[in-house]
Amino acid sequence: MGTKKVKISSVKRAAHLKSKKKPISKQQQQKQKQKRDQLTSKREQGQNIFSQKARKRDNLAQRKKHNKLASLGLDPLEEDNEDGDDEMLDNVADMLDGDDLALLQANKRKRKAKTAGEEDPDQGQSVGLEKAYASDTKKEQEALKIKLDLLPIKSRDGQIITRTTEVDYLPKPKQKKKNEDEEQEEDSDDDEDGDTEFEDSDDDVVNDVEGAAAVPVQKLISTTDLLIARQQEIERQKYRIGIICSGLLEKPEDKMRNFHALYELMDEINPATRQANLMSVRKLAIISVTEIFKDILPEYRVGQVDTKMQTLRKATLDRVTFENALLQQFKKFLQKLEQITAQVNRRGGLRTPQTVKLATVAVQCMCDLLVAHPYFNYVQNIAQLLVYMLNCNYQEMRTAVNQCFRTVFSNDKRLEITLFIVRRINHLIKTKQNNVHVECITCLMGLKIKGVNLDAEKENELKQKKLESHRQRLLSLSKKERKRRKKLTEVNRELEETRAEENKQAKHQKLTEIIKMVFTIYFRVLKNDPTSRVLSAILEGLAEFAHVINLDFFSDLIDVLNRILEDQEELGYRERLHCVQTIFVILSGQGEVLNIDPIRFYQHFYRNMLAVQAGKNHDDFTIILKTLDEVLVKRRRNMSQQRLMAFVKRLLIGSLHLLHNGTLATLGTIKQTFQLTSVLDNLLDTDTSIGSGRYDPELDDPEYCNAASTTLYELTLLARHYHPTVRRMAVHIANGVPASGEGALPTEIGKLTSHELFTQYDSTQMAFNPTIPLPKAGQPKLKKGKQLYVRSDFKQECGKLLRGTPQTKDKHSLQIDFLSALQ
Repeated sequence: MGTKKVKISSVKRAAHLKSKKKPISKQQQQKQKQKRDQLTSKREQGQNIFSQKARKRDNLAQRKKHNKLASLGLDPLEEDNEDGDDEMLDNVADMLDGDDLALLQANKRKRKAKTAGEEDPDQGQSVGLEKAYASDTKKEQEALKIKLDLLPIKSRDGQIITRTTEVDYLPKPKQKKKNEDEEQEEDSDDDEDGDTEFEDSDDDVVNDVEGAAAVPVQKLISTTDLLIARQQEIERQKYRIGIICSGLLEKPEDKMRNFHALYELMDEINPATRQANLMSVRKLAIISVTEIFKDILPEYRVGQVDTKMQTLRKATLDRVTFENALLQQFKKFLQKLEQITAQVNRRGGLRTPQTVKLATVAVQCMCDLLVAHPYFNYVQNIAQLLVYMLNCNYQEMRTAVNQCFRTVFSNDKRLEITLFIVRRINHLIKTKQNNVHVECITCLMGLKIKGVNLDAEKENELKQKKLESHRQRLLSLSKKERKRRKKLTEVNRELEETRAEENKQAKHQKLTEIIKMVFTIYFRVLKNDPTSRVLSAILEGLAEFAHVINLDFFSDLIDVLNRILEDQEELGYRERLHCVQTIFVILSGQGEVLNIDPIRFYQHFYRNMLAVQAGKNHDDFTIILKTLDEVLVKRRRNMSQQRLMAFVKRLLIGSLHLLHNGTLATLGTIKQTFQLTSVLDNLLDTDTSIGSGRYDPELDDPEYCNAASTTLYELTLLARHYHPTVRRMAVHIANGVPASGEGALPTEIGKLTSHELFTQYDSTQMAFNPTIPLPKAGQPKLKKGKQLYVRSDFKQECGKLLRGTPQTKDKHSLQIDFLSALQ
């Protein structure tokens, strides 16, 4: 017999499947039993004051009903409802007649009215108790404060300062209880899946529930109310940013979505609340995100891994997922910063004081990220944007970027980001046709260029020719000898790999390319635009890196510098000093082989030595000190005696116009020159008849000013200087620079160079070296003055009174009644 198929509707089928229970394990049955026991115990223990009041009310009504039934002669212990009582009274009324029936009906009406009147006061009383309890609970919650821990602060002394704050208690909204069947189903599903979702305690702060729900009730009228509301909003957002940042730093893998809340605070209009963000809040959000990325970004470059095409382990997959999410958030943050800086750097941007301040904060944050993580992804994008900000119209931004690039240049070991920045600067200067700010050139002074030989290419060509000839000789060797040479070459290659020779060569190649790019920038400006406003920075850079200039460019460079010194009359003293410094650095190094007479450059230097004084340009005296090291120390043998004496004499004249640290540096240079040559001893002789002619201090040529006919009389003035170390140094030189005995210097002063003297005795930070001792504490001495009298007879009367009074041991207790004596 075949089976009969019956069609069932979808509604019945769904109801059948819903009613059908799945078999559960013993462990799940035990969990359900425990939950049922807990619910039962909670119900038994959860009786509050309202349930007790309701029970008392029911007992009172039941007692009154029993009394009524007892008065009618009925059994009060029977459990009848109100309908049953009415039916019983009707049955009794059928058996009565006359006055008894009227009395029974009246009692029935009174009972109903009385019960109705008694129920209303009890119900009103219970409702009043509930309202009073609810209002008291609400007041307690509003007055309740919660103490929360804030992020700690590290003081300048290195101490960790903990902070706490009190915030209002916000109770979480109650959730409706689910049925036991649904809870059991969820528990079974969780047990099967093995994954549980936990609610984040910071979600209400991150999502800004309080700010979204807050609606202004009253209009802010006065300025004071506006300021108070603004300060409250700033404090609230500070607390919110602190909670978000602490959560991100605690576990960034799970809190990556919280970055969106901080990005909303960076925008001008908050997308969530449709309200304008305060400028202070935007700055705080930018700085906070920067500090988070500085802490959680890795030191290595993150690679892109396609998780769909490759099978990875669980730990590796989690790490790759986190790195990809972190890279996306970092990219979004950089895009936000680029939009902020574009307002002040591009045409048509909104250049207001607020946008300029915000852009300054954004530029500083990008500088911090570049310094903290110079090898992470997107650092080249940061560097390219900062190069363009290096030529903006705002001094504060240019200074921040300049200092950032100097720090990156000094700390970069791989030289990759350094080479990229120098290339972008070269492109910027070439595009702007040398019309750039000085900071674009001065930042290159932070390059650490040492031991670079630009003539290495020629040397490599010579080596290559020698190796080629050696190769031809190897071809003519025997087969056995070739095998031996081949094995020896392989061993040498392995040794070079163990010594990291290849890395050194790659680094040296990058450094050489950086130097070529720098000198390309310098020579382009000198050739095409010698009157540019960056000429001073160009000459300063040439003086700094002149020791690595290729020998082939020496003669052409000296001609260009000489033309600048002679043709440009409006050239400042600083540019002239840099030109002279560059030339003497070149001639003191590899340029000694050149046949160049530097007499014209001596004249330029001698003419500009007195341009620096104790005023605004006192710091430029370091340029003169560096040039003096090249002229008086390294090239002293190439100078005539007259010229050497003239330089020493003018240098000592200029020391009278400087601060004490400049005077000490000058005396240190003169002391070193006295120790290296004995020609200058004639300047200490006071007999002026030895020299020929008369000394002319205003003559610009040091060769013909007759410096041998004068003496160093400035030392007598410096011997009475206000600074004790200057006095010692002046006496030391006046005594002929003795190594020991009278006039010798202490060891801690005599071993210092002129540059160290200029730095250590600098008082710009309001610190005097040596320290000035405190005056000794003592009682002031009171001098006795003479007594003056207008009338001589009054003097005599006073004398008589003093002689007539008895003498006491205590001089201070002498008391004379002049008024009574005169009367």
